[in-house]
Amino acid sequence: MQLYLQAEPAILVFEDSDPQFLVKKDIEKEVFSVPLSFGFLWSPLITPAWKADIPLTFWLGVEVNSFMLNFNSESFGEILADDDYKFDGMNGDKQKASGQSLSFRSYAPSVLGGLTFNIGGDFDLRVLGGYGFQFFTFTNDNNGSQRDVSTYSPTAFVSGALEYRITEAFQDVDLKVGINVRRDFLPYEDIKASNKSKVANDEFPPAYSGIEFDKISYKWPVRVGIEFSLDFGRESRRDRRMRYKLHDRDDVLRKNSEVKDTLSDWDCMAIERDYRFFLDDDGNLPDMTGAYTRTQFNDVLESFLAFCHPADLATKEQLYSTLDSGKVQLKEYQVRQEDSRFDQVMASNDPEMLEMYLEYYPDSPRRGEVEAKLKNLSEYHKFREIQAQNTFKAYLTYLNDNPDGAFRDEAEAGIFELVKEGNRLKDYEIYLKRFPNGKYVEEAKAALKAANNEAPSAIEYQAPEYTEPEPQVEEEEEAPAKKKGKASKKGKKAPAKKKAKGKKR
Repeated sequence: MQLYLQAEPAILVFEDSDPQFLVKKDIEKEVFSVPLSFGFLWSPLITPAWKADIPLTFWLGVEVNSFMLNFNSESFGEILADDDYKFDGMNGDKQKASGQSLSFRSYAPSVLGGLTFNIGGDFDLRVLGGYGFQFFTFTNDNNGSQRDVSTYSPTAFVSGALEYRITEAFQDVDLKVGINVRRDFLPYEDIKASNKSKVANDEFPPAYSGIEFDKISYKWPVRVGIEFSLDFGRESRRDRRMRYKLHDRDDVLRKNSEVKDTLSDWDCMAIERDYRFFLDDDGNLPDMTGAYTRTQFNDVLESFLAFCHPADLATKEQLYSTLDSGKVQLKEYQVRQEDSRFDQVMASNDPEMLEMYLEYYPDSPRRGEVEAKLKNLSEYHKFREIQAQNTFKAYLTYLNDNPDGAFRDEAEAGIFELVKEGNRLKDYEIYLKRFPNGKYVEEAKAALKAANNEAPSAIEYQAPEYTEPEPQVEEEEEAPAKKKGKASKKGKKAPAKKKAKGKKR
């Protein structure tokens, strides 16, 4: 969109060959004025083809032009004042129209169409054509008594403006100054300025009664003036080319990063705040060398450029310049970055970071190492839950489900701790059967040997706490344990005088 204001000094010529009462029968009066024009333009089209370097902007709009006010002075809006006049009731004597004047004001609403062509850099050429109606209001002032007459006439014009971009007044809003040239085509003819008055002997009609201008025209064929405008969101040709170039670089950056994720708006705001990816009042990026190393700064800057898209083109240019300085090739930098991130995620022991690395670098040569560690970490969390249960059934289920599990030794240790806590003869025997080459075989054998040599045994001969191949529930284990105890009392062996009070599982 564009808003503009134009001021075009001009001299209007008012011609009338037959005024009603004026002594001079031919009026040809030149009036100096400064017509103003207020316009609003809107571009209904965007660039029709992606990246097509078309330096044209097409416009539709409205305008109020030839806006002239009546300041009741000889300079602005006043056409006639204090002229000689006479009528029949004055017996042919001339009178001075003292305190009487004829002035005007006008405006012309129009519809517009046209285009702007970028000549180069910050210079644009705009051409518009318009059609509308020119409205005139004439005021006949007779010693403080005013009578207005309004009329209108069709109007058509073309205008051309050479514009120069001064600065960016607001974000995406350019302030421009220009020289405007305007030419009107349709003449203003037979324009009634005042009503005719009937002559009576006992009264004096206004001196400027019955004036109808045969023609109203501008003295010069064109009007030249100054223009100020605000452009909202329209790019210069240079900015458009740079934006296309940086857009291509964004694509390369994302491709080489092989990143599948994107940053949210909140992430971008936080990064911009912390790393100050914006231009200061001097048009430079703030110095952050004291807060971050160059590697840290570039690492975050790359993601910011790839996914946050700074709206300010000047800022984005400088950010890319900063990213390029001190870097050999983008791909080489990515390889170094991948190495650094690999070290970070492997040291973190965080499954989420490991999974993110695999997502960011699906073709990484270290993918096998990361997957192996991720598998171990996943199995570790599952085993921690088994350790929290601390039952024969949980440990045996893990061993059956994970024959090559990373925590088989820990599961065996947990089982043997339960065997020792229960201190039952059959538990030691089943352990030796289940783990013939286990880490605690010698200890289990020693416990059995001690039980055979001692009378009564320190190990109570009870039913096992767990069975092979699948553990039984505790309620089912209790009954055979009591039956076995009774059998012990009837046997030849000396019975245990007191039950070992093992912890119930």
